[in-house]
Amino acid sequence: MNKEHNTSITQKWLDGISYEVAFWNNVYRWPHTFKGMMGWADYGSVINLEGFDANSFLASEKDPKVYDVGCGMSYAVGNNIQKDGRMLPLDIHYVDPLAIHFNRILRKHGKQLPPIEFGMAEYLSAFVHGDATLITIQNALDHSSAPVKGIVEALTSLKEGGILYLNHHPNEAEMEQYKGFHQYNINEENSELIIWNKAERYNISQMLGSFASVEVRRMDNGHIIAVIKRRAAGGDIPPCLRKYIDDKSDLAEVCEVLLRYQYTHSSLLRNIKDSLHFGLFNLIQMVAQMLPWSLKMKVKRWIKQA
Repeated sequence: MNKEHNTSITQKWLDGISYEVAFWNNVYRWPHTFKGMMGWADYGSVINLEGFDANSFLASEKDPKVYDVGCGMSYAVGNNIQKDGRMLPLDIHYVDPLAIHFNRILRKHGKQLPPIEFGMAEYLSAFVHGDATLITIQNALDHSSAPVKGIVEALTSLKEGGILYLNHHPNEAEMEQYKGFHQYNINEENSELIIWNKAERYNISQMLGSFASVEVRRMDNGHIIAVIKRRAAGGDIPPCLRKYIDDKSDLAEVCEVLLRYQYTHSSLLRNIKDSLHFGLFNLIQMVAQMLPWSLKMKVKRWIKQA
């Protein structure tokens, strides 16, 4: 992936923030949508991951530590484990790059939930220092600006024997026509994990080699589940993967993206445009979240087909 393309993807990701914040603001605004979300989530319950017995894995570990990366505000991952007939609290961290926005929404709507911690999959090892037992990324890796880098960063943030769990809809960027956060597709082909878009294609199962084992399957509901177990110790990162955790390269990219963002957002016109975008998205989401779930799904399908 060339540098110019990577910067372009990052800029598109930044441009999608207004929509994401407006969505969650209105999920939390309306009692029925908030209740529906929390009824679907496993918060307050035993951890339960589709296609993987996370409870058994964590119960066999000493002082397990879990990171739900790209969590949004769903609190989907349960915060307890069942062990020896008892339900025990789990050391779980809800992590998202939009933590500043999300914590403001929690305060605004008076919700007594754990604060979201700031962190990005693309730079996860800067926030998680090789002590994670389990990292979950659900319906979020394909929303990141560099998903392959996110996988390698997550693996380096795990302790040896730790697991990265992925759960995603197949080829969502294609479905969403590469709008907003949707810049990459995740798919399963011949039991291998594939990440791709119109310009790039990566076979993750082959790339990781002996560094990690990869089990991939497509569930009956279409979800792509990947359970990636780190085999190697910290110093055994294969040379082909080291470029994804190059600190100097990361600093250079972050500096360039920061300066580009400052340049494009320093004008009064751009600031007005961004405010109008958020206002429009917030209004659309306010109306959308008022609707019954079945009607929302019908409208969403109609928009995708249009």
